[in-house]
Amino acid sequence: MRKETVEQRVYHLIKNAILNRQIAPGNQLFENAIAEKVNASRTPIRSAIMKLESEGLVNVIPNKGAFIVQPTIEEMVQAFEMRKSLEEMAIQKGFTHLAANEITQLKQLLNEMKMAYKKREIVPYQENNNEFHLVLANASANRYLIEFMKKILSQITIYMVLYDVFNGKSNNEELDILEHEQMIHYIENGEQEKLKTLILQHLDKSLIKLQQDKLNYQSLTTLF
Repeated sequence: MRKETVEQRVYHLIKNAILNRQIAPGNQLFENAIAEKVNASRTPIRSAIMKLESEGLVNVIPNKGAFIVQPTIEEMVQAFEMRKSLEEMAIQKGFTHLAANEITQLKQLLNEMKMAYKKREIVPYQENNNEFHLVLANASANRYLIEFMKKILSQITIYMVLYDVFNGKSNNEELDILEHEQMIHYIENGEQEKLKTLILQHLDKSLIKLQQDKLNYQSLTTLF
């Protein structure tokens, strides 16, 4: 196994801290503190931060520093508006190309989501959820649609993880799973319009829940 570089170690350290909510949105990443913690120069740390910025996890502000992304409500709304358009296109272009193996894949991904939900593991839950919603886009064979869908799913996943949609006592996640089961049912029965209506309603509810989570979010102590 190839030894992990300092840049890779710093990258994984910060990314895991963000995804596990050990660093709150808006908190600054201080290069000196990180360098002291990992006993490294600032060059690989800057490279790691640039990579995190490219993934949408960090904002680098000139003359100020690097900060954990802290999306506004308006940014979340814009992201979901874009995703709804892409989902509609994925259904339009991919629905008739779905075969038995894609339906099997959807069922397997849903089972993974159920297991992650039981363990309250939001990252694998979101990863499998993303793969679920990519199945239709992949069936379209439109590489631009697939690329943009991956990008928007990745960005929304960051929002979901940062504000911890599992952090509550509601049954939203159970309803989420039931809706994904219904999506598979509509696909198996060739009910394209019903599928589109359900997915758009599903996304509207997800956005409302995310907005509530953001407003209720309590800041955490910084890791560094």
